[in-house]
Amino acid sequence: METLSPSVYMLHPSPDNTTPTPKGNNPTLIIIVFGWMKASKNTLAKYVRHHQALFPVSTILLVTCTFAGMTIPRLGLREARIAAIAARAVLEPDEAQTTPHSDAESRPSPRLLVHVFSNAGSTMLYHLYMAYATTSSSDAPKNTVLPLHATIFDSTPAPFTYQTLLKGILDGTPSAVIRLAVMPVAYLYVALVWTAITLLRVPDHIGDLAPRAHNDPARVHETCRVYVYGPADRITPAAAVKHHAHEAEAKGFSVQHEVFDGTGHVAHARKHADRYWRVVGQTWEESRL
Repeated sequence: METLSPSVYMLHPSPDNTTPTPKGNNPTLIIIVFGWMKASKNTLAKYVRHHQALFPVSTILLVTCTFAGMTIPRLGLREARIAAIAARAVLEPDEAQTTPHSDAESRPSPRLLVHVFSNAGSTMLYHLYMAYATTSSSDAPKNTVLPLHATIFDSTPAPFTYQTLLKGILDGTPSAVIRLAVMPVAYLYVALVWTAITLLRVPDHIGDLAPRAHNDPARVHETCRVYVYGPADRITPAAAVKHHAHEAEAKGFSVQHEVFDGTGHVAHARKHADRYWRVVGQTWEESRL
């Protein structure tokens, strides 16, 4: 993949691709927002390869998220601007060539698929909304929101709680020894976050602003979305994801639920790969109906 920054990567389809898949059946761009901490390169590559297999003529934009990028808005927004500029370079020329559906409503066809993981990925998508608006070119001032798209929310979003943030930090440590070493710092950090949000009323961009933005029709131009979650997730409670989905439905978004039993946080694709990637493909197909 082409490295655009330490957190943003671009993969263009191979010019030697001989796939018979019509280009119109594939998204022009797939934005994969990886949010969970310490995701290995092998894990990222597996998700990219699965998207390549499903959509062989799509460009893929991979946006990773560090702990600093998740918790410090300025740093997250900086990476999101790089991603926004790259997304515009792919989407704006394609939008000019996009033709509407042939149905009675002449509804335009989506060209973008967004795949989001964990609350950190949800936060990066929130930054991307703002970055896409601020990078709008002067000759197209109205194009300030991501183009029509479908969204897959995997293990997200959920509001901030002391327990879930602590679990998210500690579960991301590679060994029990390191977990014991970082535990005092983790408790102190989460206590500071709790104090800032609960007592000092500092805006919570992870558990409040980002989830609200995803359900704002003025910011999100979306055909459909699917929530992938499960009751065994210790970091993003299933009840919180379900609540966000119900709020989205109340605001007019087209919503589907995919509940996976027995799999933890962002682990659904590992244990139930066939079903998971079938859901991804079906979500894109539904978005084009």
